[in-house]
Amino acid sequence: MNKIILENDKIIEENLDSSIKYDIFTNDTFGIASLTLEITNDTDLEINYNFKDKTKLETMIIVNKDVNLRLFEKINGEYAKLRTKYYLKENSNVKTSKFNNIKEIKEYTIINLDEENASIEYNLKTISEKEEVYDILTYHNASNTISNINPNGVNIKDGKLKFNVSSFVPNKIVKCDAGQNNKIINLTNNECIINPNLYIDEYDVTANHSAWIGSFNSDELFYLESRGINKKEATKLLIKGFLTNKLEIEETEKENIKNIIDEYWR
Repeated sequence: MNKIILENDKIIEENLDSSIKYDIFTNDTFGIASLTLEITNDTDLEINYNFKDKTKLETMIIVNKDVNLRLFEKINGEYAKLRTKYYLKENSNVKTSKFNNIKEIKEYTIINLDEENASIEYNLKTISEKEEVYDILTYHNASNTISNINPNGVNIKDGKLKFNVSSFVPNKIVKCDAGQNNKIINLTNNECIINPNLYIDEYDVTANHSAWIGSFNSDELFYLESRGINKKEATKLLIKGFLTNKLEIEETEKENIKNIIDEYWR
């Protein structure tokens, strides 16, 4: 698998083949580092972001015509402002699996489905123990494009988790499919917010969204407790399932995520 490891706004390790072209530079005026990735052939890519200091970073991902990208992103650290922009060309397909393990983050994601038959499945998983705000905007700029946006989070301790998710289909852009599945498991009394928005200016489109905030189903907990599992361990098992579901990653990575979850509930 292709892999990039960043510490704050610097690449400290990369192992990339010819299917990926990249460049990174810092805008001296605004002090924001920008990482550009161009995907030229079918590939898998892992990006590890490690934010030890307060960091501002922009990542641009360009996926060329007829290219399939399976992307796994991991974010670790203290605090970050992160902006990610996707540009998908004709017949390209992206499957993003993203796991965030960071104390505070403001993340702005813009997805541009620029040419026909471009599609993306975007799966975000996060544990929020302080303040996390995610803005995810998907623009269907061409007909016959598909988006499936699935931000999921677990809110704990002093966490305040907010998802602002918007999908746009303008007039005369037809045969599109715009879907959202937004879900927060709130294990606190703190306020969590989901703002799902569909801006659809064309009739010949399939569009839907769901937004759910709450705790785990009492029947699920009862079932596990009836099998001799105490409530704390039952909750942890459900969290592990929730935060690894739909992630298209290796089993070793799923185990790593489960180990991270264990650290929160020791």
